Amino acid sequence: MTTSQDLTPLLLDALGKRIDDPAAIRLAEALGKKPFKNATPGNRCDIGNRRLGIEVIAEMNLATRSHFPPRKDGRKWVTWVSAAFIYPNYRGSLPAGFDWKMDDAALGERFRRRVEGAVEEVRFTLPAPGEGLRAKVSMNSDGLPKHMLLGVDEEETYATIYPGSKPEHSVEEGFFASWCALNGILREDRLAAGQLDALRQRELSPLAFLSSSLGGLLWRNDVRPEHEAFCHAYMNRLMEPEKASALFDTEEVFGDSNSWRKPGEAMTQDGWENFDRIAPRYTQRLEQWRRREIRSMVDRPDEA
Repeated sequence: MTTSQDLTPLLLDALGKRIDDPAAIRLAEALGKKPFKNATPGNRCDIGNRRLGIEVIAEMNLATRSHFPPRKDGRKWVTWVSAAFIYPNYRGSLPAGFDWKMDDAALGERFRRRVEGAVEEVRFTLPAPGEGLRAKVSMNSDGLPKHMLLGVDEEETYATIYPGSKPEHSVEEGFFASWCALNGILREDRLAAGQLDALRQRELSPLAFLSSSLGGLLWRNDVRPEHEAFCHAYMNRLMEPEKASALFDTEEVFGDSNSWRKPGEAMTQDGWENFDRIAPRYTQRLEQWRRREIRSMVDRPDEA
């Protein structure tokens, strides 16, 4: 390996692939490191070379349709090369139109600028470096690029039923998913006409709708773009104020979330009677969002 080697093609080839794929093995070798290790639910695997200005991440749980659900190969979790942090001393090829010397104003003329994250960081979205990938640049306090994130374009997740999970733990998510479908939150082509009609006629329960019609997933690409930020903040306790989030509304309406109830404690039942108890709260939160009475902690495009 030489420092003059362009690592970008190797990185782009490895992103989204298993760590035992030849592309991932070649990338680790080019970094002068041993192969990636398998990740676990509590730990990811990072390998990097700060002298070359790159740190690569491998994880076992990626929020993309092609990588879901997390799975095991024998006794080990299947692990994927998911992203890389690129730093200003990196000498590999960069996305078109970007340079480390560009300041906030120069980047803003070419790329979309947003204030994101709990630390309210200025970030620019660059052109996708490849199919299914994304590129973002975060700025430092001096108004210059701090690092670039190149990675798999994962979706934001709002409701997820994992294989083998307890159905009662997804009851409240089923309520929200059904409300989304009945109130025009989902993308227009997400459901077949018969599926939406069956839901309107209440021919299946809210949880059954989430698990069957939506395949157990309510993610970013299931909802209309104008509702993505609301769904993400509301369902992930990222609303400001935080009390305007789904968990707190669930506790107020039903006493607690099923996921937090102790063994033997009565659970909120999947059914339309309980849906009717909480659906008005979802509508109230969306109306508050539109009036800007509540907002996302991590996504503030109005401050761009």
